[in-house]
Amino acid sequence: MIYKGILLSAIICFFGCKKEQNEVENSKESTEQTNDLGLSPEAFEAYKTTVKAYTWGYPLMVVGITADEVTMVPKPMPNGHAPINQMGNVAKLMTAADTDVVSSNADTMYSNAFLDLSSGAAILSVPETKGRYYSMMFSDAYTNIFDYVGSRTTGTKAGKYLVVGPDWKGETPKGIIKVIKSPTNLVWLIGRTLVDGVSDVPNVHAIQKGYTITMIPVKSEIKPWKERLGLVTPKPMAPPVTMLNNMDWRTYFDWLGKLMKENPVTGNEKTYTEEFKSIGLTFENGFDTSKITPEQQKGIEKGIADALEIMKKRAAEKMGTDHEGWSYDLNAGKWGEDYLVRAAIALRSVGQNTAQEALYINSVLDKEGKVLDASQNNYSVTFPKGELPPADAFWSITMYNDQNFFVPNPIHRLAIGNRTKEMKPNTDGSLTIYIQKEEPKGKTGNWLPAPNGKFRVSLRIYVPNNKILNGGKWTPPGIVKTK
Repeated sequence: MIYKGILLSAIICFFGCKKEQNEVENSKESTEQTNDLGLSPEAFEAYKTTVKAYTWGYPLMVVGITADEVTMVPKPMPNGHAPINQMGNVAKLMTAADTDVVSSNADTMYSNAFLDLSSGAAILSVPETKGRYYSMMFSDAYTNIFDYVGSRTTGTKAGKYLVVGPDWKGETPKGIIKVIKSPTNLVWLIGRTLVDGVSDVPNVHAIQKGYTITMIPVKSEIKPWKERLGLVTPKPMAPPVTMLNNMDWRTYFDWLGKLMKENPVTGNEKTYTEEFKSIGLTFENGFDTSKITPEQQKGIEKGIADALEIMKKRAAEKMGTDHEGWSYDLNAGKWGEDYLVRAAIALRSVGQNTAQEALYINSVLDKEGKVLDASQNNYSVTFPKGELPPADAFWSITMYNDQNFFVPNPIHRLAIGNRTKEMKPNTDGSLTIYIQKEEPKGKTGNWLPAPNGKFRVSLRIYVPNNKILNGGKWTPPGIVKTK
């Protein structure tokens, strides 16, 4: 789900995200080896450092500016916005009539919270969901997924979980099932709850009401996080990535420095950032411009512009596994020290699940590598007997037009999957799904309506099993043209 406005700017990964081992300094585009930019040696050194610092810090900036906008409300709102340390729930299930959201999810409804753990620890309470799938995904300030609460990891019974920051020294209250330790003080919590169509929305609302956050305050008085950091929201208001990409260098690094002070890193990542002090950026002092020379400023300005273009280029590239027209990534959400890929995904589709929780397999191509276009062809995809998508929770295939919106159709079907009651297998036990603009005669139950033009399909596998993970050999069958 990608909101054109603010919340969850891009929950679902469209094409997967391959975990490369090329850090920014090894990128050909980073011009690490030669100075062919017409810069002085001093400016060029600042340029190289800026490319690395901007790219490394971009995910932290995306999380920070999203938290700033989403929490700028007095109480939880129906769009999922909520004050810091409070749970927000998206109250609406998107339909084909909604065009303010692209690549929406027809399977789950979202919940959302930003936690400031420097002001205390958070108790997350979840209700009994009676076997219904749900997940609470914990992302640190740098978009690294570090834990889950939900059906896969903790079951569907009611429970309380203590979320603590890296410096928490308090006691664990009674009744806590698990202590979840965050690497950073700023945490983005993204919840997803299974919904079976519009008629099921009230049931999901009842469950969402049971998702609550209670803070255990620290003994000393700490100011609210935005006031404490002294962040000034850029104007005019726009989607987070848009505002971020339009920031001047002083504003960008001022924000980044303040967020770094509250969210330090350790180990190899700390070592990687040591050279940033040459442009005035440190975890200890934030961003200090007092010693930046005019020549360094030239390099910084050029470095920011080029770093963003490098990231955009990487974000536009396919990442992960390609198979018969499908693209997916088994390493999503685990960036390690690949800071370029981490930044590219923050730019393109921040907030995605790890493959262990949900795998997104997307296609705009048929088995032969031709662009999918229902104005020219009818299509189908057939899963052999015993070879359905390997989901321990559920799976679905969702249809999007070439603008990534749902497709209006006479049977109001936006997705098809193992929860589609009307769908029937073939006599040999295989399963065929018909993907076309016109209803296939006698096969409506297996029809995924397509637009009169180009389209994209997304196969979502919730809680995939070892048939595809951990060396499993399952692969999605290619989409083929039919008469």
